[in-house]
Amino acid sequence: MKSIFLILSAGLMLSLSAQGQKKKTVKVPKVNVPENVSASFKSQYAVVDNNKWSKNYSGNFIADFTNASSQKQTVEYDAAGQIIKTKTFFDVTALPQNITTALQSNYADAKVTEATKVEIPGVTPYYSVTITTADNKQKQLLVSEEGTVTQ
Repeated sequence: MKSIFLILSAGLMLSLSAQGQKKKTVKVPKVNVPENVSASFKSQYAVVDNNKWSKNYSGNFIADFTNASSQKQTVEYDAAGQIIKTKTFFDVTALPQNITTALQSNYADAKVTEATKVEIPGVTPYYSVTITTADNKQKQLLVSEEGTVTQ
């Protein structure tokens, strides 16, 4: 009789602890994009797929989408509909040749693991590149469109 009671108690405890381990899903609230921001986006990016909007901590609106070249891209707008920043995510094999050449000449033994083109109004576009060196250390580099590498 005691063994049956112990088995039932153990089973009940296991089921309660298993229920406590379930992940809770958090619903992200839908972002209401102002008409001027939406119109600015539509005028600049006529062909997009999987468009999703979010809002960052400073109140700017961010559109995540796949552009006409099938690249993942994000564009950040202020409340007036002006572009703050654009990021285009590159497949490491699709980087422009001058960027690849600059990285190979400065970091011959490194492997490019991530690459993003960043465009900010008033600033020369640049690439933010993550490389893994021969000793398995990751390094973040900035590469200008002309091929100048900085850390």
